[in-house]
Amino acid sequence: MSIAEQVIRILVVDDHALVRQSVVAMLAREPDMEVVATAVNGREAIQLAQTIQPDVIVMDVSMPELDGIRAAGEIQALGLPTHIIMLSMHHNNVLVQQARQNGAAGYILKQEANSGLIPAIRAAFAS
Repeated sequence: MSIAEQVIRILVVDDHALVRQSVVAMLAREPDMEVVATAVNGREAIQLAQTIQPDVIVMDVSMPELDGIRAAGEIQALGLPTHIIMLSMHHNNVLVQQARQNGAAGYILKQEANSGLIPAIRAAFAS
């Protein structure tokens, strides 16, 4: 099966239920994407990354218990073949740099998610 024919398995992580549901609904409309799980914080994201090994994780930057940037670093340290896209309401170059240093393949602003998230997921998966 070529990359073009594969379904991208996605974990969505955000502490706000409305954001999580919106992202899941957006991804459900894509025939090449499947949300395999959701989580509400970085700790859950790490556990799910280990157990279900999604292709891509879409993760909020700011969350309780363990923020997305630190969780991304821990997930990358596990050596899993998972690509991480950070989703944030913060337009902040320091956060972008920290996300990259912790293994994030992309950083999308929440207000740009409608146009930017799907292409970012596909690009991360293809890399």
